[in-house]
Amino acid sequence: MSNLLRRAGAVAAVLALACLPPTLTAGTASADPEPSDIVASGPQWSVTRVAGGFLVTLELAEELPVIASAPSLSVDGKMLGPATESADGKSLSLVTADPSVAAATSVTTDILGSAEATPRARMAPGPTAAQPTTTPSVLPADPSTPGSHQVSEAVYDFGDQVLPLLNIGGIRGELTGKIYLPDGRGRKPVVIFLHGRHGSCYGTGATNPARWPCRPSPDSPSQRATIPSYLGYDAPARALASNGYAVVSISANAINSNDNQLAADYGAQARGQLILDTLRMLEQADDGDPVVYHDAFYNRDVTLAQALTGDITPAGLVRKFDLDNVGIMGHSRGGEGVVAASTLNDALPLWQQFGINAVLPLAPVDYDRISLPNTATATILPYCDGDVENLMGQHIVDDSRHSFKDNVLRSAVLTMGANHNFFNTIWTPGGWPASTGDDWSTQGSGAGDPVCDPAAATTTRLTPAQQVQVGATYMAGFFRLTLGGEKQFQPLFDGSAVTAPSTSFANISVTATQPAKSRADINTFEQADPAVQVSGDATAEVCVNMGGTGGVQLPQDSPHCTTTLNSAAVPHWSPALWAFNIPSSPMLHLKWTSPSGQVRVAVPQGARNIKHYEQLSVKMAADEFVATGTDLTVSVADGAGHTWSSPVSALNPAAVTRLPGVTSPWLRKVILQQVTIPTAALTGLNLNDIREVVFGAGTTSGGVYISDLSAENRAVGARSPEQQVTVNMAPANVDEGSGPGTATLAAVLSQPAGHPVTAYVSVFGSATGRAGITMRQVTFAPGQVCVPVQVGTLGDQLPTGTPSTSFKVSVTNTAGAVMGDKGFNRLTVREDDGVTGGTPAPEVGVPGDACAEYAASQKPGHLNVAGSVFAGAANTLRAGGYRAGESVEFRLDATPLGRALADSGGTVTFTAAIPAGTPLGKVTLSAVGAGSGYTTSAVSRVRAAG
Repeated sequence: MSNLLRRAGAVAAVLALACLPPTLTAGTASADPEPSDIVASGPQWSVTRVAGGFLVTLELAEELPVIASAPSLSVDGKMLGPATESADGKSLSLVTADPSVAAATSVTTDILGSAEATPRARMAPGPTAAQPTTTPSVLPADPSTPGSHQVSEAVYDFGDQVLPLLNIGGIRGELTGKIYLPDGRGRKPVVIFLHGRHGSCYGTGATNPARWPCRPSPDSPSQRATIPSYLGYDAPARALASNGYAVVSISANAINSNDNQLAADYGAQARGQLILDTLRMLEQADDGDPVVYHDAFYNRDVTLAQALTGDITPAGLVRKFDLDNVGIMGHSRGGEGVVAASTLNDALPLWQQFGINAVLPLAPVDYDRISLPNTATATILPYCDGDVENLMGQHIVDDSRHSFKDNVLRSAVLTMGANHNFFNTIWTPGGWPASTGDDWSTQGSGAGDPVCDPAAATTTRLTPAQQVQVGATYMAGFFRLTLGGEKQFQPLFDGSAVTAPSTSFANISVTATQPAKSRADINTFEQADPAVQVSGDATAEVCVNMGGTGGVQLPQDSPHCTTTLNSAAVPHWSPALWAFNIPSSPMLHLKWTSPSGQVRVAVPQGARNIKHYEQLSVKMAADEFVATGTDLTVSVADGAGHTWSSPVSALNPAAVTRLPGVTSPWLRKVILQQVTIPTAALTGLNLNDIREVVFGAGTTSGGVYISDLSAENRAVGARSPEQQVTVNMAPANVDEGSGPGTATLAAVLSQPAGHPVTAYVSVFGSATGRAGITMRQVTFAPGQVCVPVQVGTLGDQLPTGTPSTSFKVSVTNTAGAVMGDKGFNRLTVREDDGVTGGTPAPEVGVPGDACAEYAASQKPGHLNVAGSVFAGAANTLRAGGYRAGESVEFRLDATPLGRALADSGGTVTFTAAIPAGTPLGKVTLSAVGAGSGYTTSAVSRVRAAG
């Protein structure tokens, strides 16, 4: 979930500058604040002046739970934003540019359930406990039925500190998992499962202060052991393997132990890279090459034969994996991880890519709004999720469906009565001795709501066994469809009203965006269009985002889609943690006050011939003001004026009825439902010439949201392998200045694109202070690789005890390109008024053009070395191209030689003393600017003294 939004009803949501913890860049400075820097404090909390703003810290009475939720901090009831967890999990901190925190009287967090109850204004009106449904047809085949293959199983464990993890503080993680291998000759499609954020360790004895591995040292008597979350998906794994698919479920406990503390993106890309690293290991095993990894914890090499325990040997893995046909499932934070894996894979050269053809995010987070191209996607959304309660995985589908010129099916699978944890049996009570629970009952706001309370007489909740079955059926069905071409399972994901025999007890609905080549868009309703005309007592406006408490903070041109509901109730619009003010899911909001109200949608000329399409489709939901239900009449007209009409309630009653809920502000969610009209039903119309679709009031008053009107054929489509351009942020370094100011960031592409690329750059600041929130859409013209982005800063004329502070910046929600592995970066603000009790950070100089500096940082310049280099002697080193006044560090290979300041023209000169013990031979002398990052270098030969 987004704890930034959790129980946000009682507070005014004002985001802090999204930040990493204050970073000390001088060797002798202390991270502890000087007493004179503390401007406000209370029991277990403090506000400290730091470079560029204020550090807010809250000490906790108990260690934070390891769940998908992200912690946040509030000051005097005003939510500041996401916080960084301390190494021991017992404190939270963030940096804000909001000067009002200097007068704080309280600091609180919601992660431990201490927030106020949601006020009545945020409660959904008109509680309903039942949801009208159509009776789905039952498929003749079931994807979870065991197949004819015998399955061998084995766990592999190369150790706990094997793989360097991407963008997570330089730590190493485990390479551990379980293989489910079907018998038979030939390579099999590969499915990877990745669990989410959960407790990593349990047991008695000393804990590891570094959090991972579980034991402090190899020889420790501690009885601490790992929680094997990767073993929790046996049912879907065996269903797939017995039908001829090789399944590998992998462990990610090292990431879970460190993501909130060390990863700017909370570990999404680390999880994604872990999947790619696992596929590389399987590639070696498939080729029959030696597979050996070094475990740094025990300081030993481990072979594949040593790593395997079970029924499989290394020889049994040779030529068993079809790595050109891969599907990946990620649960919870693993859901965002599989999205990241696909985009990281797409950024590679084609010869290095794996064939990731299908992605299934299961109850996923989407903190980063990573757009996903070129991959069939099915996002499973559990209605009674008590952890990711705003079902933010809806954004994965919404953001990607029109952002790329690809041809793949995208589905959102809404599962009524399912919670977050029970898809994994290890997380379910009775499945493991520690760290289990029903997330709705322990974390849900209004957990006693009879819709999701498992003890209520009218509960919709699935039992643990039923939820495992739903997971097994839909995971097996999706990958058998997309990897194996088993089209009999397509109706489970293309929006058809069907169920599998094994899940007939469940209420599951699917909305689907068909592949681009299988549909003709009549109107997506994402922007104002003269083809959409309203008449009678009605209004129809394109809306975007969530407003009100917990909603976006920046002004926007379009009206908000919702202002009265809790963020958990509006998955399409709930703000994302690291993309808070970015536009979310624009669509048409139609409201009427009499039966005369209607909206007419003219069909563009290129979409009028629907003769070869199976259906017309539109997505719809009753709006926030509908108490229980409403209705519309949808009419289709041809060029001769003939019409066909039907109440929407007759096509899909869920599309005009509020979803169930009674007392919980997290329920009665607004989620678009699929409404389809078979073209075969349009009797009397000329299907070669459809001219208009009309949505007319079917009740005295009401309101609905409308999206994605199209003519379509149901299909899966296919991935088209290509290398994607990536969007990244360059790091930036500035002095804090003496007051409000600006800094310029560089948003950059990995290479020129032949088409426009858009993305959103976010820096969060105070909505009331002198440094405002920044969110800017950036557009790269064809061929353009850098766009400068100006953001606000907050300076003063007071010294602090912090040499510098690093703030987080992000570039998200991309279109025409994917987020790169530097999609998150840092704006570092240097304390320029002196550091109390420590050493100042090196001077960063006067910034130049941000794009020019970035380009220079990618191409090292030449360092001039005067004379021959002798051990024990001195040489004059000189280079240009630096910022005026920046400190430049000189090195001989990895050995620091000293620093010098560049002059006003950007030239630096330094007399380097070559250490007397330097070995003879080639060395690299280099000079790196502290502000620009610009590097010059020279290769020299150290000679013996004559």
